[in-house]
Amino acid sequence: MTGAAAGRVADSTGNWVDSLAPAWTRPYLRLARLDRPIGSWLLLLPCWWSAGLAAVAAREQVNVWHVLLFFVGAFAMRGAGCTWNDIVDRDLDAMVERTRSRRSRRVRSALRPRSRF
Repeated sequence: MTGAAAGRVADSTGNWVDSLAPAWTRPYLRLARLDRPIGSWLLLLPCWWSAGLAAVAAREQVNVWHVLLFFVGAFAMRGAGCTWNDIVDRDLDAMVERTRSRRSRRVRSALRPRSRF
């Protein structure tokens, strides 16, 4: 793979990362799987639901600060989990057809950029 397709997973094309994100951020956004946000939403929605239930039980307004922290935390934790998965499974991902193209050249070259991220 070369050019614009480098680092792109075969079943993840035409998303906001490819069309709107600056080129230098794309490998890191793909590493955190921000081009596929469903996992982050699956972490976030139960958090928001629990914040709503707690507010109803306490007969208070939902704390907007908690909602914001849950939002940032869900996306950060998913990104960290996906990054850790790529570090641990780097040899296995190379043998699986679906994940073979997952690693970008810039991030694949060494563990240091992944670890810093």
